[in-house]
Amino acid sequence: MVNVKNYDVVTPGELLSDDGRGGPGTYLEGTQNVFSKYFGMVQVSDRGVNVTPLTGVYKPHEGDDIIGKVIEVSSKYWVVDIDAPYYTRLDARDINFRAELDELNRYLDIGDLIYARVFRIYANKAADLSMRGTKYAKLPSNMIAKIDPMKLPRLIGKEGAMINLIKNETHCEIVIGQNGVIWVDGEEENKAIALSAIKLVEEEYHNPDLQEKVKELFEHVRRKV
Repeated sequence: MVNVKNYDVVTPGELLSDDGRGGPGTYLEGTQNVFSKYFGMVQVSDRGVNVTPLTGVYKPHEGDDIIGKVIEVSSKYWVVDIDAPYYTRLDARDINFRAELDELNRYLDIGDLIYARVFRIYANKAADLSMRGTKYAKLPSNMIAKIDPMKLPRLIGKEGAMINLIKNETHCEIVIGQNGVIWVDGEEENKAIALSAIKLVEEEYHNPDLQEKVKELFEHVRRKV
């Protein structure tokens, strides 16, 4: 029997189920009892129970799409801050345009934002990025927001329902990095509304009626116009 439901907040050692189907963030005692590893939020599916920690530092994984900021330019590569406690770089060979070595700041300079993919992780957790592929690019320096990476599933929503709601209501272009950095582009007023919605998701992510809360925010904004 499963003792919890979606979006319940649980504590370490809390019994979640006795059916033996535990996923990430859980551990088994005996063969059936599933307990939580973390102070976190529950997700229940046909495959069992998972627990996502309430807060956490972004840890890069190969294949992650991220938004990063260039913080150093060398003769052959850029050092990029991806909001992780590890050294991360983008080599000049791994971009989708031709760049002359020793002049890399002509193409990407300190402070520039990029949308890229993590394609290699080293034993010391340092990472290499790639911008090969049509969807990866330098991003205009518009508004960005940051959200705990552990809360991204609620921002995206089931089958993209939450993020599509925010996009449709604000008419903004929104790019989400799996490192918790979010790029927002649109009219200034709409960008501010989108950022307010994102902040609400971060603050209320444990609320099972979160989508209704976000809709109420948009209704409130419309009444003020």
